[in-house]
Amino acid sequence: MDKKQLLYAVGAVMPHDQIKKNDASHFRAGFLGSKIYTDQEQQLLDAGIVKKLPVYDRVLGRKERHIKETENWTEVFKGLNFRTKHIREAAAGTAERLSLVKGRKSRTGRHRVDKWQEITRYMAPTLTHSYSLTELSSPEVHDNHYAYYALAANGSAKVLRGKEEANYSVEPSVSPIALHFMHREWNNTYKFQVKVDTSPSNAPEPQSGERYTEKLSSRSVTRIFEAAAYTAIKHDGFKTFLTPTFSKWQRNAIFGSMTDGEGYKNAGAHSPIVYKRHMVTTRAKKGQKKIWDPICDVAGEYWTIPTKDTPFPKVMNRGGVVAGDYCLLSQKPEQEFSYEKVLDTTIGKENTRLLDGLKKMFQRGWWASHTVRIDPDSGCEYSDLTPVWVEGHIGKPSEFGPTQKPKDFHYIWVAECPMNEDGEPNPHSHILLGWEVEKHLFSAWSKRIEQLWGNGFAKLERIKKPKAAGSYIIKAVGYAAKGANADQGLIKGNRYSIASCSRAPGWDSLATFDVDNITAVIKELGHKLEQWKKPLTRQVRKLNKQKAQTIVAKSIAIKEKKPTDYQKRLQHRIIRLEKQAEKINKTIKERGVHASTQNRFCITFEGDSAKEKADDFIYWAAGARGWSMQCRDVDLSDIKSEADEQHQGELIRFKERCAYWKSVIEDDDWREEDIDEDEIDHWRTIQADYLEGRLEPMLC
Repeated sequence: MDKKQLLYAVGAVMPHDQIKKNDASHFRAGFLGSKIYTDQEQQLLDAGIVKKLPVYDRVLGRKERHIKETENWTEVFKGLNFRTKHIREAAAGTAERLSLVKGRKSRTGRHRVDKWQEITRYMAPTLTHSYSLTELSSPEVHDNHYAYYALAANGSAKVLRGKEEANYSVEPSVSPIALHFMHREWNNTYKFQVKVDTSPSNAPEPQSGERYTEKLSSRSVTRIFEAAAYTAIKHDGFKTFLTPTFSKWQRNAIFGSMTDGEGYKNAGAHSPIVYKRHMVTTRAKKGQKKIWDPICDVAGEYWTIPTKDTPFPKVMNRGGVVAGDYCLLSQKPEQEFSYEKVLDTTIGKENTRLLDGLKKMFQRGWWASHTVRIDPDSGCEYSDLTPVWVEGHIGKPSEFGPTQKPKDFHYIWVAECPMNEDGEPNPHSHILLGWEVEKHLFSAWSKRIEQLWGNGFAKLERIKKPKAAGSYIIKAVGYAAKGANADQGLIKGNRYSIASCSRAPGWDSLATFDVDNITAVIKELGHKLEQWKKPLTRQVRKLNKQKAQTIVAKSIAIKEKKPTDYQKRLQHRIIRLEKQAEKINKTIKERGVHASTQNRFCITFEGDSAKEKADDFIYWAAGARGWSMQCRDVDLSDIKSEADEQHQGELIRFKERCAYWKSVIEDDDWREEDIDEDEIDHWRTIQADYLEGRLEPMLC
């Protein structure tokens, strides 16, 4: 091997210029030539000064340095080039994407550079004896439903007895998890939910102190959506959207229960904090009558002595509020003083006060200070200052005649406190009301609401789509698109509230089953449903992107004062894109099935045919996937037998498919048949260039 061949071979390990700089022993030890010693060493031997010099590379039983390094690097690159099963599958997918139809460009020119970048990327962690972890883009690579089918077949969940119990070696037959089949009547929805039966324990300690929150929880958002959907189905939805804000005085009361400098000057004799004394400590001096000072040496109630001025006795210290110095220790209060924040309030308290007043107006009626009328001669609006009485809302009449029970007042409110442009907290609320008035009463109605609020400005809007009112409040707070937005500010007290009449009823449990392999069945259906939704959601994203671009184009056209026809065309395009997206979303919703690979414990069926879909799911899971269908309430063995008979062929095919893939995974012979994918891609590229006429003929 000459020097050039050695540089080319070692070039796969390190750069060419670094090889020349290294003072390798085999360059001076005669590896590239026939010399055993260097020129200086050979002159010493020829002169007879020394008889022999040690040659370390010729020690018996010791490999030469360059051979040892070559073997070490060979083992390193064998480990780097080893490809596992999922890498081979990815390579097969790459070969399919780079098929001849797509006309992939040749990679031969870039191949050596890419290979060198790959080597340098793996070289550093290999030399430092550390390995980089690969982050998978999807858990489906290793956490698919086939793994859950195998897990359910190998074992099941059990409850083990403690060693302190009698017969702890005997395992109870009750499973700690169960599948609940539930139904919700108001929207005709069926759900299969896997729940864990937790063991009973001591009650947790009661919560104490003030409550502070930074954002809505996922459960809160779910309750708000369900309440809005329930109100839309059963009570015609919400009609009005109210956004009240707070004045400077009220913001100071919310944040610190105090006033600012200007407000405190005008407070007069009132103080933001009031102290109460629970024990009398003031005593009369010697020779001084106790006339104005309270009694301090008593405990419990006592009666005054009748005198000329007060002929009738009077009960003092009723209830034992005042405890003197000589009372029993059990009657003394825990603390001598306590204080009360007079200005202490929260956003929830202010919203409750406003909604209480609105509820009384809604049910009892109210006086409109003015109305908006239209002049028949000029057609212009004017204010009629004649007060008008607006009747309250009474409930539906019963079968025995009209009832006096007031109508339910529906509302939902959510509070937030984000930072404004100046970095100051801006507390406000978003309120949905199930109340609307006629147009000529709207002005007086909004004026009356602002008077009831009394804390600042209040914005009132009419909801165009009452059936979709829940999205108004969620989008206003910012959780519909982001899920959990941490920029909603810190709030003391309740963050949201729903009227009792607006809360959606819960689920009714119809039956309870053993879990068995139902989690794998739900995950498989979730995977299939997501694959069906992907092209539809991709179209929706594309339409929304086009809609956003059109909105920007329209704003530019308005700013540049483009022709009216051009602006109308842009507006028509926005409406058309919005309707197309709504149509696709309606198609997704009409499927009536909700399942996800991220949640293998729940599957929901809704719509007019929800009951039929739930029945089909039970039959298919029991027959085609071998679910035990063991019900804890009733005997369903006849239905299980019918399902097995109906889906017998599909179950056999499913088991054969699982067995086939299991054998493929456990087979180790695939390494001998491994093929270089780069070489396959190279010849496919040459074939594609030849068929399309881009490859020049070779001259012999």
